[in-house]
Amino acid sequence: MKKALPLLLLLAVITASCKNTWNDNDKKALYQACSEEAANAGTPPEQVKPYCDCVIKKILAKYPNENDAMAHKDSVAKDPDLISCRMARDK
Repeated sequence: MKKALPLLLLLAVITASCKNTWNDNDKKALYQACSEEAANAGTPPEQVKPYCDCVIKKILAKYPNENDAMAHKDSVAKDPDLISCRMARDK
């Protein structure tokens, strides 16, 4: 992808209520949104899963609470850890 994955939009879509933790449905929805967005951006199919695994792992580690993720949504797409997922994918 030429620009950062719009994770802030993904987070906004799946976070309809004020929750402090990520439940399984939210994690699945975030993963599904990441997969669809990556595929739509032209990511080769064999790279979508490893890329989204990386992205989700880093989001959950950095923002264990959904409220934290939403509070930092403007910086999520620019996060160096998430950019490293994209760089690893593009190798």
